[in-house]
Amino acid sequence: MKFLIYPAVDENELRAIQSVSSDVEIQNVENEPQALEIIGEIDAMYGRITPELLERAKKLRWIQTPMAGLEHYMFSALAESDVTLSNMQGIYSDNIADHVMGYILMFARGFHIFLRRQLERDWAKGVPVLHLADKTLGVIGLGGIGTAVAKRGAAAEMRVIATNAVEIEKPDFVDTLWGIDRLDNLLAASDFVVSCVPHTPETFKLINTNQLKRMKKTGYLINISRGVVVDLAALTDALQAGEIAGAGLDVFETEPLPADHPLWDMENVIITPHTAGAGPYTTERRIEVVTANLRRFVAGEPVRNIVDKNRWC
Repeated sequence: MKFLIYPAVDENELRAIQSVSSDVEIQNVENEPQALEIIGEIDAMYGRITPELLERAKKLRWIQTPMAGLEHYMFSALAESDVTLSNMQGIYSDNIADHVMGYILMFARGFHIFLRRQLERDWAKGVPVLHLADKTLGVIGLGGIGTAVAKRGAAAEMRVIATNAVEIEKPDFVDTLWGIDRLDNLLAASDFVVSCVPHTPETFKLINTNQLKRMKKTGYLINISRGVVVDLAALTDALQAGEIAGAGLDVFETEPLPADHPLWDMENVIITPHTAGAGPYTTERRIEVVTANLRRFVAGEPVRNIVDKNRWC
């Protein structure tokens, strides 16, 4: 069996992949011309496929992507092909969920206000505080990230409600689970709304003016999924009009967020530069997914994290 890695990985990752099986011939190539020369004999690959590579890939049966979100990975021929595609779902979930709880705790304890006062050497007290056990956490998308967020909300004694695009069994730590058709109900009931959905054709600007108007005026929106899920202009308008209490944002329609954007100056907005997934074990986790799936592929077993190529997730 022949396995292509493109773009090439470093020596540590290569050794880990090579250790899976002596029956696998691994090609670790630096550039697309090299990959094009050998793709016709390749059974499986790890990395980036292009339309040109796919067109020449006569034996290719499985591709392991190096990322979780595939909105910039997919193209029509790949979606229509019979090649199995798997992603890196799950390797960032705990890091991102911790990031979400950071936003929630900052808003609940007024840290976003105290930080600004610290910069001004201002000892003033008197910021509003929230008791999390009295609050409802609404999770949009109960996949790996959403599940990790919901667990942390439940641990903080919050009421947890969620929506999901596909039917799944309700976890014990979630109080109410609806289909995505009940999104408006979730928005109206939640004190903290967290977007955990991937970028798919169905989630583009899922949160827009109409949805923001469904939220409580005391509610906070947190987006750690994809920037295009939230209409940035609509969110800015809602914040300026006082229609919602605040927002914690790690992702934006335009990145980096322009320096003159009004969100930068809003005291009730916490901005981080698309770093929610950062953590100390990302490389090791990525290697574990690749090697575990390659092991399964060699054994003739289904790989994990198979993607619905029409939904990009």
